[in-house]
Amino acid sequence: MQGTAVQRFYRYHAYVYDSTRWMILHGRRGAVERMKLRPDSNVLEIGCGTGLNFRYVLDRLDPSAGRLVGLDFSADMLERSRRRTAAHGWSNVELVQADAEKLDLGRDFDAVFFAYSLTMIPDWESALRRAYAHLRPGGRLVVLDFSTFGGWGPLAPVMRTWLKLNHVLTRRPYLDRMREVCGEVDVYHWLGGYNFTAVGRRND
Repeated sequence: MQGTAVQRFYRYHAYVYDSTRWMILHGRRGAVERMKLRPDSNVLEIGCGTGLNFRYVLDRLDPSAGRLVGLDFSADMLERSRRRTAAHGWSNVELVQADAEKLDLGRDFDAVFFAYSLTMIPDWESALRRAYAHLRPGGRLVVLDFSTFGGWGPLAPVMRTWLKLNHVLTRRPYLDRMREVCGEVDVYHWLGGYNFTAVGRRND
């Protein structure tokens, strides 16, 4: 049911997403840098939305060698991604509508990226495990998302409540589960717990 609610939410927000999210979705370029991409890397972005992050990834890829797969649950958001991709002439972008909780693309990637999407996935633990399963040995799993606003004092519960109204749940044990899935995880916090970037690797 929550997944259906999120789809309804983005059916409207797809039209205003690009003009509003730049104000709140900070740290995306830096998170992409932490993937340590090569020109021939194959990258999967889970919850790619309208493709706002594509340019940060594609700037690091050779169009003839590297590839980006953008995956989202919302057909409305993916339609915006398609328009963005066509407008820029990106020939090495593939778009897929799928459920991250049940992800099985039948291929591996050098990097998998969640950018402000994991906190909106109902069964986020399954999504993390499925993402890790799609990594090649040595590949990186990078999660950028809202944190708990621990340094925001009385504003912290206000921010968490506002995000919850927008289907973003900030107080689940994302980092603990990521450590269980990946083992060692590097974590970087920003602006008093506004967001976190977590980097895990597949070592087997």
